[in-house]
Amino acid sequence: MEEEKLSIKAKRKKVLSNLTPVLGELGFSRVNYSKDKLVVEKTQGEDLSGKKHLHYRIIFGKNSIEFIYSVPENTSKRSRMLEVFPVFLNAVRMAEEHYEIKPSHLFEPVIELLKEVETVLDKDVVEMSSQMDSSKEKLNYLTKKYEDLVRSSEENARILLECERKRDESQRRIDELQGISDDALKEELFRWLRMHNGNIDLAEFSKSHGNITSKRIEEGLNLLLKEGYIKKRVI
Repeated sequence: MEEEKLSIKAKRKKVLSNLTPVLGELGFSRVNYSKDKLVVEKTQGEDLSGKKHLHYRIIFGKNSIEFIYSVPENTSKRSRMLEVFPVFLNAVRMAEEHYEIKPSHLFEPVIELLKEVETVLDKDVVEMSSQMDSSKEKLNYLTKKYEDLVRSSEENARILLECERKRDESQRRIDELQGISDDALKEELFRWLRMHNGNIDLAEFSKSHGNITSKRIEEGLNLLLKEGYIKKRVI
């Protein structure tokens, strides 16, 4: 599993000790505070082998805020960035009283996100030629709002929600083009397990569902495990 990083220059002006309990209440898997930095981490549960995976890690340093996130297999770096970018900006927002952050430092990653959004919207796989004019208008609207990002935190939050919605729409469209979606696969697997007393024969399931590959079935089982719908049977 690959890892990517987002970071901004930020000069710390207050100690982070009073920020530690606030972050500790937000459900992070690990919160570690030392003299020079505060590190918070969130994992994504475990897969079939019992291994826990990093979801993202935030490092509040002396002169920077770094956001390190994982890119799972079969997930594009672009779509993963669109997914976690709102979390990165929210982390910066939570620490704004403890840091001196120049608008230009925050604007650079925002511009990068806009380029990614534009690329996703323009990909042929989306096949929305009949809606391109409308999409361009919405993209221009988003661009203008992002330029005002540093002047209004409320505008910032609203724009991030709009980006997340567009990312979800794009992902659903890609899933439709690539075959059975994750949600549909999870639903079929869960129904099968319930009907077969928690047992599954990969070959039989594949044959009954249009010859889905074993790898794809295992991906669906991993999703059910990570989201807590099923548990591994201990033999």
